[in-house]
Amino acid sequence: MDGDHHLSCDLSTMQGATIIRPSGVLTVRTYAQLRDALLKCAADQPRAVIADLDALEIARDYLTTVFVTVWLRVSRWSAVPLIVVPGTANAVSFTNTPADRFLTVRPTVLDALAQLDGPAPRQRTELWLPPSANSVRAARRFVTDTCHNWSIPAVTTHAVTVAGELVANAALHTTSPARLRLELRQRRLTVAVTDDDPRPVRLPRPGDDPGGPHGGLHLVTHLAVATGCSHRQSGGKVVWAVLRVPDA
Repeated sequence: MDGDHHLSCDLSTMQGATIIRPSGVLTVRTYAQLRDALLKCAADQPRAVIADLDALEIARDYLTTVFVTVWLRVSRWSAVPLIVVPGTANAVSFTNTPADRFLTVRPTVLDALAQLDGPAPRQRTELWLPPSANSVRAARRFVTDTCHNWSIPAVTTHAVTVAGELVANAALHTTSPARLRLELRQRRLTVAVTDDDPRPVRLPRPGDDPGGPHGGLHLVTHLAVATGCSHRQSGGKVVWAVLRVPDA
């Protein structure tokens, strides 16, 4: 039995990374709470998410899969690393387990930060946009120029279309500025649009009417290999799509 265990998360930043320090007990009941907190931290796109578990009690070793779950979800669309600092009490839980095989584990937060000194395995750029229909034109021009600068012309048409639809959707349904982010990693281009409106975007599913009210987003899901909408810890959301970059 898990009992009435509770969990809370303290957040801080250091050298551009988000440090999340959960305290309490990780149980089946608090698993989703920690998972969602980690996902929201990653959606803010820090330099890294470092989970310092020194104040966390893990009720069962298999619950460490929460970190693998988060890593798998985030790695679909972003290169933000998730680094786990187990602490003395939890070190055994991350030895010879699925978490140990998939995750980057470091003994201290300072060791985790030191790992970030190497070159980033990605190219990344951002553009801030006002909540205006004119932002669509600016977004398309920005994407065109970026694809040219990154020497990935084969994906330009699809990237321009996806960015235009995501920015247009943000301008139509929110009153906040938007941030368009492009990230190239391992022949995959992520197009992501962040805004301050917490209402999630319902991305079309296979079988939905392509001519319905979400026709533009239907085109996004058709062109992308993966799409999603994630809540951010700082508020608002990020809507993203991943495009495969054809070989030159």
